[in-house]
Parts: sequence; structure tokens; C-alpha cells
Amino acid sequence: MISLLLFDVGDTILDTPGHQEALQEAHRAALARFGFELSAGEYQQLDHDKMRQFVPSPMHAITWHYARPDVRLFNEITREVRSHYPEIWALGFRLHPGIAAVLEQLAKEYSLALAGNAPARITENLDELGVLRWFRHREVSGSLGIKKPDEGFFRTILDRAGCSPSEAIMIGDRLDNDIIPAKRLGLRTVWFRQGRYAALEPRVPDELPDATVTDLESLPSAIRSIAGKAS
Repeated sequence: MISLLLFDVGDTILDTPGHQEALQEAHRAALARFGFELSAGEYQQLDHDKMRQFVPSPMHAITWHYARPDVRLFNEITREVRSHYPEIWALGFRLHPGIAAVLEQLAKEYSLALAGNAPARITENLDELGVLRWFRHREVSGSLGIKKPDEGFFRTILDRAGCSPSEAIMIGDRLDNDIIPAKRLGLRTVWFRQGRYAALEPRVPDELPDATVTDLESLPSAIRSIAGKAS
């Protein structure tokens, strides 16, 4: 029986207007500062290639592509990019259209848990936007000290919720970070297929989600279908 729903945060609950574009521009500028000049088109192609390789962080993979085998240089470029995080964060957040009503509806039937790679302070943003109240379990990677796609991330959330993998569904926009590791652990999954990671395709049948939605209004029916099969 399904009792717990785990939700990715960025690009599932939250829309992050301009964040990805600003981060990529900061990264491109940092690479240029260290002698690696890339046009916007060249960067986008590399980003696309790294995504299709299912790397956890395309940005880190691109940095290593140029910095290897120099770990010190990799760290210096990464620090340069991170120095821009405050201004990127200041761009603000908004909810994905329709998510508030969906969360309110689902919270009447299930326990909800955050399951995002995000700083601990993201809960303040979720609270300001009025949706944190529907989550019984509110820890993210920044507070847990472990990140997706590590299966330990999901296991920690399940343990703290007192829930087995067979009783939970993971909902997220990334096939690589959300769906595949959750399935490997035994959770059911719903892929919110939109945004930059919508281009990914399962490489083998074991990576297929239990359901795929392209709009959040379809999520409750997808969950009911999975829960019915799990009962």
C-alpha cells in the first residue's frame, strides 16, 4: 500500500526562472577566466552531451573535461562559479503552475516528503510560497548531507519516515537523478517529463518509470493508478 510520496524540489515543485541560464553563463565566464573560451552554442552542445551520458552534474563534468587531470584547477573553477550562487539565488523562485492545488489534494491521502538536491534554506522559500505546510518530512540534501543519485539519500528519507520502499513513490523531473536510483531501491516512480531533462530516454527497460506525466494536473491520477496496482 502506498503511503508516502517523495517530491523533487527544483523544476518539479519550484520553477526557477532564469537560474539555469544564469548558472551556465557564470560557468562559461569562469571557464574563460581560466583560458577555456566557449561560445554559447559550444557550451550548450557540451551540456547536452553530458546530460545524455547521465552524469549527475553536467556542469562538473564540463569543468573536468577542461581541467583534467588537474584537480586543483577543477576546484578553482568550481569555486569561481559558486561565488555567483548568491546572485543566482536572488533571482527568486516561483511555484510550477498547478503544483499548489495538487500538493494540497495529495496531502489529504498521503504523507509528503521533500526529496531534492537543494540547500537547507530552500524550505524557507517553500514556506514563503505556501506549500511547505503540506510536507510532513522536510529535509533535503543540504540538511541530510547526502545527495541524489546516491541511493542512501532515498534510504535516509524512507527510514526517517518509517516507510519501506514498496510503500513510496518518487516524483521528479530527472530520469537519472530521481527515477533510476529510486527504482533501483524499490520505490515506484513518476517522471515529470518537462524542461531540459525531458530529452533523456531510458537506456534499458529497468529504467522505465511506472508513469510519465507532462503536466502536474495529471499527477494525482498517475499516483492513483500506481497505488491501485500496489495495493
